[in-house]
Amino acid sequence: MKEFLSYGTDIIQKEQALFASFFVLQNRLQIAGEKVQKRISMRQWHLLAMTQVCTPPRTLTSIGKLMGCSRQNVKSLATTLEKNGFIKFVYGANNSVLIEITDKANEYLFCMAERQNEVLNKLFSNLTDKEVEKYFDLQNKLLDGLEKVEEYANYCKGV
Repeated sequence: MKEFLSYGTDIIQKEQALFASFFVLQNRLQIAGEKVQKRISMRQWHLLAMTQVCTPPRTLTSIGKLMGCSRQNVKSLATTLEKNGFIKFVYGANNSVLIEITDKANEYLFCMAERQNEVLNKLFSNLTDKEVEKYFDLQNKLLDGLEKVEEYANYCKGV
């Protein structure tokens, strides 16, 4: 991976390498994470984590926005979690579907907390606190840039 990121010397090549690395990081995190815990997929774990931080009402749509995916993707992930007793669907007003985390899921997340903390410790072990703060700020700037890409994608859809 380091060789990949050292590719190129000009800013365009570095931007291309960074862009490609987003997908590499996501894939490698998913593979490693599913070796650390095997009861649920990383995408399902992500859904549980985003459900915990989502401001009520925790609808499929609002959780999807936090996760960066569609309502349909959330429904698909949540259906598997429901079958395994990790979440409950609650039907709200205007045909909305709400997600509630069950005690079983909370127990699982509690049991996995030590492993998750160890993963974070290892993942960020080469960064100082200041570097983590800087990376956090830069990540937020990238998310702002992503909103511009999404606006552009919506424009292109109509052309």
